[in-house]
Amino acid sequence: MPKDMSQDNVADVVIVTALEKERDAVLRYLDSPEQVTSKNRTVHKAYLQHENSETGYQVVVLCFGGMGNVQSAIAVTQAIDIWNPAAIVLTGIMGGVEDSERSLGDLIIAEQIVGYESGKVKDTGTETRFQVQQPTYGMLEKARNFPRKKWVCDRRTIPWPDGQSGRVSPQVHFGVVASGEKVIADTITVPKLQSSWEKLIGVEMEGFGTALAVYQADSAPAMFMVKGICDWANPNKNDAWENAWQAYAADVAAAYVVNFLKSKPIECSGTSRVQPKVVPTKVVSNLSGPVKIQLCRRLGDDWSDLADYFEIPEYHRRRFTKGRECQDILEWLRERDRLHSLAGALEFIDRPDLVNILEG
Repeated sequence: MPKDMSQDNVADVVIVTALEKERDAVLRYLDSPEQVTSKNRTVHKAYLQHENSETGYQVVVLCFGGMGNVQSAIAVTQAIDIWNPAAIVLTGIMGGVEDSERSLGDLIIAEQIVGYESGKVKDTGTETRFQVQQPTYGMLEKARNFPRKKWVCDRRTIPWPDGQSGRVSPQVHFGVVASGEKVIADTITVPKLQSSWEKLIGVEMEGFGTALAVYQADSAPAMFMVKGICDWANPNKNDAWENAWQAYAADVAAAYVVNFLKSKPIECSGTSRVQPKVVPTKVVSNLSGPVKIQLCRRLGDDWSDLADYFEIPEYHRRRFTKGRECQDILEWLRERDRLHSLAGALEFIDRPDLVNILEG
């Protein structure tokens, strides 16, 4: 089970996502994130050191567990109440407005977030009443001047889904983002929104709720939103195509967010915070055959605790071979470049004997 962090409510930045695949993309770029619980929510905490500095941010990564502005508003309000962060950063995937300047996998940074669900129903139809929120100006300005080389070269995990066309180096676009409650896959909605917002470049489902929760908070943290384009919000897609681009777009956005935060874009009470002292453990990037054999022979039924720690989805667990669950967990971690977190996980489930095997 995750650690109870009710006595450790310290965070400088809360990174929020709607989906687990978006959260997992962020976790791949953080150093040994620790899974914890607070107010019945499972989150991850990590220390993110500033570039060329001994200081850094304490970061919380929170997944809403579902799409929509209602979900995001509730979760972000709770996050602000619990951690009182200096900044809320929303990341993940979104639909782009197709244009010759934009490609799948590019990033969109919101300058304005337009809620378009409110309206007045009349005999002549529904009259949309737009609601607008704006991310924090200072973070936007720093993002405009954030060098590409600081993040694009750090991309490390998900390959370009289409090796035959398009550009492999993602670009960053600033503009208006529409935020509603529906996944858009038609040919009508985006043009209709563009008729009122000609600078519209993307559509998604969590930005308005996140920005509204920040706006209404007494502590008034900064708010920043960056997401990767995974489709064009139209019917021209299938599940395999969509899943590939979602994984890629989430990874690009995560690379940007983590490296942008390393540049210390916002001042907060934690800017003088130094990395907490921890008991050093061996960083594992691969496991030898003998180590795997010893681990799996001795782990036994504790494999389920290890699966819980890493939040391995149930549909993955059902694919595990009976009697070889440990091997399947190690392979699951290897595929996601998360073997480096294994020692901390074994410590957490009270198996220091297995940590000794890892450390040789």
